[in-house]
Amino acid sequence: GRRGRGRGPRGSAMGKPQRKRKRRTHMPDENVHGSLDPSKKRPPRALVLRTGKHTKVVKKLEKDLKLCMRPHTADKLKQRKGNVMKDFLNVVGPLGISHFLVLSATERCQYLKVAKTPQGPTATFRIEKWSSSADFASAMKRYTAPVGAFKYSPLLVLSGFKNADRHGKLCATLFQNMFPTKEVNKLKISNCQRVVMVHYSREENSIQFRHYSINQQPAGVSKSVRDILRRELPELGHLQDISQYLQGEAEAMAGGRGDGDGRSSGSESEGEDEDNTVEGAQTSDRVRGGAGTKKNVVKLREIGPRLELSLVKIEEGVCDGKVLYHAYVSKTAEEEEEQENKRKKAADLKRSRREAQDANVQRKREG
Repeated sequence: GRRGRGRGPRGSAMGKPQRKRKRRTHMPDENVHGSLDPSKKRPPRALVLRTGKHTKVVKKLEKDLKLCMRPHTADKLKQRKGNVMKDFLNVVGPLGISHFLVLSATERCQYLKVAKTPQGPTATFRIEKWSSSADFASAMKRYTAPVGAFKYSPLLVLSGFKNADRHGKLCATLFQNMFPTKEVNKLKISNCQRVVMVHYSREENSIQFRHYSINQQPAGVSKSVRDILRRELPELGHLQDISQYLQGEAEAMAGGRGDGDGRSSGSESEGEDEDNTVEGAQTSDRVRGGAGTKKNVVKLREIGPRLELSLVKIEEGVCDGKVLYHAYVSKTAEEEEEQENKRKKAADLKRSRREAQDANVQRKREG
């Protein structure tokens, strides 16, 4: 008889092997199921939300807070008008969200809630004053956006919480756990480009939240050399040699007048005192301007947002539950017990209605 064509190694027609199927399963993610090893835990991730009727008032603040919490934030998650807190609690596990920053507003003031998921607690702050990043950009003469600064998480500086009461220390713990932990031995200087400062004033009973960008420059270097190190070359067409450019600036500094380009006679070395100068060890991760051990000038520039907060209350759950502290309402032990009994009765009623509903659905399916 007539011989047909042979088949491939896996029995496919025309001699083409079939695509190999992956039969191996992926390793389980210990960060989702929980791990006792702290080195394998995910960095904290915050979700910034707006709730309530007057949400347009805090729209700029929401955008600035999302930018401040980068890169560990779900800034691409879209929020709809019909979403409630339960919808966001359902995506906490898949998205790895550890904190909620909930903004709300009334006709009189604005509020910020900082909640730890999935079981709380929640601290509610009243926003006394706030300034957006656009306000700082318009107030500066020469504003330049920090390029690449939002690729790395900011440093966190807490001050004033040592003498705070237990409620203030709880707020400090909430703020501290919102940002990833930095290991000093493995920390790269080039990754330190932003810092968040949270200061507590016990006299005024307020919390200051500020966001800065970190600028590192070699100490003792003139402005002309810094421009070259930054690859911002000036106009040199009217000069014979680059030494004339450097010598001209030195003469301008000595004479106390500006250079030919209309810039200030100072070499941007102002502020190079002992408080702003740090000495770095010899390392491969260096700032432009030379290798080895050197001194750098560290300057902080506030980029916003800036918040002045006052603590209103602390709740046990996520934006709900037993009130652990209230700044304006004080209740007796009997009133707290009565309120707790009402909360338990409401929870039991909700549970019984859910069970009855599930039983009715099951009966309809069987019938």
